[in-house]
Amino acid sequence: MGGTLTVSERILYHLQSYIKYEDKYDVPFDVTQDGISQACSISRAHAAIELKKLKMSRIVDERLSHVRRGKTRRKVYFLTPEGKAKAAVVVQYAKENGIETLVDPSKILPELTSGRAKPSRRSSPMPSVKVFLGREKELESLRRAMASPEIKIVAVKGIAGIGKTTLVAKLASELTAMRVYWYSSKSWDSPKTLAESLGRFFQDNGSRRLGIYLSSGRFDLGELSFLLREELSENGYAFVFDDVDSSSGLADFLKMFRHSSGTAKVVVTSEGSPGFYDNSDVVARKDVFELELQGLDEASAMKLLETRGITGEVASELSRITHGHPLSLEMVTETRPEGAKYQVSKFFEERFYAGLTENAKCLLQLSSVFVRPFTVDAIPKELRQARKGSILREVAPGKFEIHDSLRNFVYDSMTKDEKTGWHSVAADYYLREGDAQERLYHLIHANRLLEAEMHVARMGEELLGDGNVRRLWTLIGSFEPSKPKFRPAVTMVKARAASMAGEYVASWSMLEGLAKDSNAPSKAEALVEMGRIKSKKGEFGAALKLFAEALENAKELPAIRAKALRGLGVVEGKLGNYSKAQELLERSAQDALSVMDQKGMLLAHLELGNVFIGRGDYEQAIDHFSKCAAGFGPVELTNVYVNMGIACAHLGRNDDARLHLENAVRLSDETGQPRSKAYALTSLAEVLIRSSSLEQAKEHCFSALEIFTELDERLGISAAYANLGMAERMAGNLVVSEEYYGESLKALDGMDVPWGLGVRKMEFGLMLADKGEEIRALALIEDSRRLFQAIDANGMLEKADEALRRVSQNHKLDKR
Repeated sequence: MGGTLTVSERILYHLQSYIKYEDKYDVPFDVTQDGISQACSISRAHAAIELKKLKMSRIVDERLSHVRRGKTRRKVYFLTPEGKAKAAVVVQYAKENGIETLVDPSKILPELTSGRAKPSRRSSPMPSVKVFLGREKELESLRRAMASPEIKIVAVKGIAGIGKTTLVAKLASELTAMRVYWYSSKSWDSPKTLAESLGRFFQDNGSRRLGIYLSSGRFDLGELSFLLREELSENGYAFVFDDVDSSSGLADFLKMFRHSSGTAKVVVTSEGSPGFYDNSDVVARKDVFELELQGLDEASAMKLLETRGITGEVASELSRITHGHPLSLEMVTETRPEGAKYQVSKFFEERFYAGLTENAKCLLQLSSVFVRPFTVDAIPKELRQARKGSILREVAPGKFEIHDSLRNFVYDSMTKDEKTGWHSVAADYYLREGDAQERLYHLIHANRLLEAEMHVARMGEELLGDGNVRRLWTLIGSFEPSKPKFRPAVTMVKARAASMAGEYVASWSMLEGLAKDSNAPSKAEALVEMGRIKSKKGEFGAALKLFAEALENAKELPAIRAKALRGLGVVEGKLGNYSKAQELLERSAQDALSVMDQKGMLLAHLELGNVFIGRGDYEQAIDHFSKCAAGFGPVELTNVYVNMGIACAHLGRNDDARLHLENAVRLSDETGQPRSKAYALTSLAEVLIRSSSLEQAKEHCFSALEIFTELDERLGISAAYANLGMAERMAGNLVVSEEYYGESLKALDGMDVPWGLGVRKMEFGLMLADKGEEIRALALIEDSRRLFQAIDANGMLEKADEALRRVSQNHKLDKR
């Protein structure tokens, strides 16, 4: 313990005050993750990481309990007997030494269920929102749209029962500074019924002239437009038209109203097109904001079911089969999974399926096999007419899909033969579209398995370079080819997909089998992939041996030889042997060029860019990365963005670095590459630290740590902890910073990573110098210098020498 408490000590200090509640039915909010994070002045993500460590050390115990003022049980934390003993030591030490604990329970703000704000007396009666769960992102999007002066109309669209009315009622309840008009449309509505309702609203708000004119039943749209403009020339009104597409007779009235309502906002809900504006208003003029409402997220759906006494397996299954469709969740009364599923299916059958023509049903069946939006070209000609008036939704110009809540119901209602037939139609569509991954998905589900294994064997690079590698691994992980001639190629694609998705154990198992093959190409390529796994995990000695063995087996195979040379070059670069790395990578590029392997050549140049980063030649590195980018698909492009971001950060171009790294995070999610995402987040955190965005940086580090821990990637764990140490160092929290730097070094225990270890020791040493502990600092920096010297990392050696001079000079001044 030092001058302040570490984060873990703060948590122990806080929890020791709540020992008396450990046997209680209701416990305080203070022992939840949120309560602990607020009391200890740390983020919730930080609290989660620390509590996980304390739980693994058996210092705290986690359980589900009822929390005061809460409707559901939550995870809470209490000290174990060992934890109580440690907490007592912490408390005693803090008291005896006058330690600033940074623990303040008065900062805790319990989560309270706030009711809907009382509407203004001048607003229309609105639907009561008794329960509102989830939808935070959707609600925030609507708030931003309402606040934007450019947006005139806010439209919430979605299938019946999806929660449009509830969401808009929640939004309207917050508009306390506005006079809100609410109108629920019916199929029999006419302009006269709407005008009478509007007339009463305007009279209640003091506009007697406009109210009388609207209520007269003899209004002219032109004259009414003039009166509305006059009344609504200033802000202060919001007009809500619920289920606006249910009455076609209101379209002309609403077209007039939207252009005559001044600065007032118009909010509508509809299942299909509202009818009084078109797509150009959304895309070109941008004065219409549309929100397509999906089902509730799983957590919210489970909470909704819990309020009805449905929990556990049944609730989880219902959330899955309905995709969180709120109305169907509220209608279920069965508590058995089979019965509940039948009730949901019956609801969808009666509400959406009954009464459709045969062609309309076929169109929905075809739509249900697609997992991505499709064009009209995917629909057989005989079914295209059925699209008009169907419940397909246009999610982008010319792109259609069935609503998620309906997809499972329609798909499950089909026979096996119907499913394989429609999947076969989709597979042929994607052959024409040239989408290898989607074609494979539908070939497998159409039971066209021989075509599927031929497709994997022939299109492996396209499958791995475009699309989502995690999804690919899920799709083919259990797929076994039937033809011996395709088996090695298919197994290699499976192994590479598993490795890229972070499933190293499964990948290694397949590669070991291939490495025993007497066929030289299969053996050499398997050894290359095994070397890549060892390289990713920081086991560089083992990686070098595997790449060297692969090179030996690929003497007469320039394409595979290029891969082995590239692997050797990458490892030598990571070890700081840049000259050797450059030589190997240039040889790799030459071999790839000799067999017209453009992608292999580009990958060699990508790694050459990393060598230039190591040497400090960042402009040349960026030039290499830029040339590579145009030839890559989204999977490799993810790593280009990471490397571009790192190079730009070294040049102090923080805005460019941040943009590249944010693109890398987005692409890694889209392509299913958790490892790339974690490294992008770690590098992005470093850029944010330099911009003093410390809290956001720490959140990124915690997110990266979760991924690295799952992958057991110790180099990444070390980098993320080091960045946490850097963030705390900048914030002046040197005790916490030391704790994180210690974790960073601990992650590298037993690893032969001299360059990485040298960097971490130098960073740790500089932090200790800030803390005034120059003796420890000098020892660490001297260690880092020896490590850099051993691998001839001259650039880093110069930095270590400079750090030693600076710290030594400060130490001498302090001694004076």
